[in-house]
Amino acid sequence: MSFVYDLLVLGDDLASHVAAACASRNGLKTLLVAPGGLGGLQLIGDFVFHLDPAPMTGLAPGQPGFSVLAELGVEIPETHPTSMSPAYQVLLPGHRIDFSNDSEALLSELAREFPKRETDIRDFYGIALQASSVFQDWIAEHPRVQPQTLKEYFSYLKIYPFVLQYKFAAARFDKMLSRDAALEKVWEAQQALLSQNTDDLFSFASAFQYSAPLRGVACFPQGKQFLFNEMIRTLESQGGLYLSGHAVKSLDRGKTITLEMEAPDKSTSRVAGRYLIVSTKSEALPLITQKRGHAFFWDKFRKAGIAGYPFTLFLGVAQKFLPEQMARHMAVVADVHRDLHDRNLILLETGMPEKGKPLPQAKNFMTATVYLPADDAAWAPEALRREAESILERLDQFFPFLKDGIEMYDLDKSIELSLKYRKVFSPKYRVRNAFFTSFSAKNDRTRWSNVFLTGTSLLADAGFEAEILSGRNAVSRVLQKGK
Repeated sequence: MSFVYDLLVLGDDLASHVAAACASRNGLKTLLVAPGGLGGLQLIGDFVFHLDPAPMTGLAPGQPGFSVLAELGVEIPETHPTSMSPAYQVLLPGHRIDFSNDSEALLSELAREFPKRETDIRDFYGIALQASSVFQDWIAEHPRVQPQTLKEYFSYLKIYPFVLQYKFAAARFDKMLSRDAALEKVWEAQQALLSQNTDDLFSFASAFQYSAPLRGVACFPQGKQFLFNEMIRTLESQGGLYLSGHAVKSLDRGKTITLEMEAPDKSTSRVAGRYLIVSTKSEALPLITQKRGHAFFWDKFRKAGIAGYPFTLFLGVAQKFLPEQMARHMAVVADVHRDLHDRNLILLETGMPEKGKPLPQAKNFMTATVYLPADDAAWAPEALRREAESILERLDQFFPFLKDGIEMYDLDKSIELSLKYRKVFSPKYRVRNAFFTSFSAKNDRTRWSNVFLTGTSLLADAGFEAEILSGRNAVSRVLQKGK
């Protein structure tokens, strides 16, 4: 063993990269092991695709993600748009709703599409925006969301009246939605697009997601790769080490944690660290829990179950075959009377057309993502091929000329990438709310004093921001131990 680190971090997701950057920034000798080392971009043919379809929220000034990035010295370039409008669209038979970053424009759009429900919609948003502000203030002071100490529970009592107010308003709104199938699907589609938790459509934290257009949905030419690159740069600038393509073969837990790794050339090496942070998405997690079955006692009662893994088609499309008013992110619902998660939802992301080229020559990338159950039958190659055909057929209902405009479609590559990275990018979870607080947040501590967790499943209600917040949270545990 050649070197002992203060901290070992295992994972390919953004949460792991944030944790490593944050640790290094705080003076810890840090090693980040990213077995896939994939980041956020994939080149297929002449097209560059974003691998993760989830919109980036919380990156505007004053928002949770922005604050963490500022702590790490990451500057969001002023030359890039930080807030898109529309932030996203929901498309269903007979309706297209643009979710603007202007509150009145957003409400007017919903009222235009659903005039009989205007009063209900405006009343709900009035309460939801208040609740979102309260939730945002709460996570600024309590980034783990769930109260951890008696003092924090007393602090929670101060916001409890807002929780009750929102829950009562949401219950009334939900009852109204049950009588309007199309509008109900609009709300379900928003949750599928923005949240990682599918358990409760109107948890208190749901207000935080439904206000996302007004808080800002960010866009970078590099997509999430920009954030991955910045985290690695911060890590290495402080003397940390980033290893990609190294598989963790064994893990010995003790006062010092020892990893045995296999490099791409099949050579093996061993490293040790005083502390370990491992992503809940990491393939190495079972190496920790294999003898005890679960990392934390409460997992017995509030386990983060998998609601679905993303299967994505990567399409290269001629720009002239796409609608002119198409948003970067879109949720497409084929049938308002069917369960959303029964092959009834497609999440789309499109890129920017090539600059300087006239429309007939401009090209664009498009990803079409559906969520499939975790069982083996759904992920068999032939089942995925049938699913791909179904996706294209459903899209044809809304974009009748799309098939004519597809210039690059490599189904085998789409299947390969989806199978390889389905557990890393934006899986959907089913996490029950805590009984008292109505939060779905889970503890990042384990039963071992030098092992901590990170990942979106710990803060599933916080959406994209969960990746960033959970990374910082895990490091704060290590820093507290080091005092």
